[in-house]
Amino acid sequence: MSAAASTRSVWALAGYALVAIVGCVALGWLGARITAAHLLEQAQQQWTRVQTGQPLWQWTLQQPRDLIAGRAFGHATVAREDGELLITSEDGTPFEVGLPIAWSLDLRHWPILQLRLQSSAAGTLGLVWQGDQAPACLALTAHSLTPDMRGLHIDLRSLDWKSAGQGDCTAPGIAKMLRLRMQLPRGARLRLASAELLTTEPLPRLEDVSVDLPTAKDADHVAELAQAWPMPLFRLPAGISTQTMLALRDRLRTRWPAALIVPAGAVPQARPAPSPSTAIMWTACAVYLLVLAWLVVRPLEGRLRPWVDLTGCLLGPMWLVMGLHWGLRPTPLGVTAFAGGLAYALAIEHRHLSRLWRWPPAGGDWLWPLAMLPVAGLLVLFYGHALHPLLPGHVIAYFAWAWLQQWLMLVVLLRRFEQILPRPGWAIVPVALVFALLHTPNGTLMQLCFVGELWWAWCYLRARSVLPLALAHATCALLVESGLAGGGLLRSLEVSARFLL
Repeated sequence: MSAAASTRSVWALAGYALVAIVGCVALGWLGARITAAHLLEQAQQQWTRVQTGQPLWQWTLQQPRDLIAGRAFGHATVAREDGELLITSEDGTPFEVGLPIAWSLDLRHWPILQLRLQSSAAGTLGLVWQGDQAPACLALTAHSLTPDMRGLHIDLRSLDWKSAGQGDCTAPGIAKMLRLRMQLPRGARLRLASAELLTTEPLPRLEDVSVDLPTAKDADHVAELAQAWPMPLFRLPAGISTQTMLALRDRLRTRWPAALIVPAGAVPQARPAPSPSTAIMWTACAVYLLVLAWLVVRPLEGRLRPWVDLTGCLLGPMWLVMGLHWGLRPTPLGVTAFAGGLAYALAIEHRHLSRLWRWPPAGGDWLWPLAMLPVAGLLVLFYGHALHPLLPGHVIAYFAWAWLQQWLMLVVLLRRFEQILPRPGWAIVPVALVFALLHTPNGTLMQLCFVGELWWAWCYLRARSVLPLALAHATCALLVESGLAGGGLLRSLEVSARFLL
């Protein structure tokens, strides 16, 4: 290699390194901004609910999956009927159903349990709650059930609580578990529609219950000021990462389940969150799908073609992920938009699907993409934990998913970025950026994906084969999932709104 070629290679390497650094900083900033905006919106929704007299904790029970484990604990069956849960006693023995809890409940300050239910026969309703360490506390007979009742209003403070193990049960406090314990005659049925917790205390003034946390390390000490407050306002330290924001939020919620947690300098306002009409969103999705179908039948020609293809492939998936529309469960609208973009990519590249299994021209082309594996191993070694076993089915499914992702990134998107950019070699940068943005707002994961995809896209330019890259992607991701996710560096591998739960 000549001196001029060596100099160009060094400058190109330095340019890619600079892009990687700048990209990681920008992605970390973007993840933090999205997370901060989400925390503020969530606090405003909480404050609006209590200001308007709505329950802070509410369970709408329409189908078995709305309960813990999706079933009853004991001899009873759970089914859906007319938008409510229908629970049938099999043998007349007591059974329990658990109410899902996102983090914890403050039963001390929200002690009124209100249920909407109807029993076909006389019976009894009991309650079970449990905190962090103490044994569960039981009230075996919280209220009687009769066929003529349509709802219950129970003050948890007035019940006779007994310990399920050794020790005494104090008044209800911070709960990690809340179950309804019912006993009905054999074959009797109970319809359960909703449950909610209410408070009897006056609302605080935010200026009287505000705490500014100076640093993440001092958060626990400063938060002691709010020990007796039912709904304190915590402002997080400025300039912290997404990972640190959510870790602090989780620590604070453990002790103050109703706390308003906002970014530095923010004050929540009591105003309803704007929510687009479902009909409008479905209409927009239908228009998107119709335009994609038209483009498949009558594709554009000329310089706009790669731009249109990129937009068509990415609009649906980006809306789903970056718009935080993928929560605990994917919605039909989100799945439809995501599938539309993917189907369009398959349609415009159906003649080149064989590139999915094209073998690399040289044996060394299998090794270059695996250079990211030692990097992942070092991250696990210094920042991770003991490796967790992964289910074989999950491993196989993830290899297929990684294969599809790399085909979309490198066969579909990379070729079109090469057509757009004046220097095709730099097409790997927007490809890596798109790959990272599809993991929004998980800041650390976005950074790892950006660096990894930069390398894999460069490897693809050498061999134009997806197989080695899919193998490297899946191997690195599974190693990170097994040994790094859930630790101090990487909260999880979740994306979109799932990451913020």
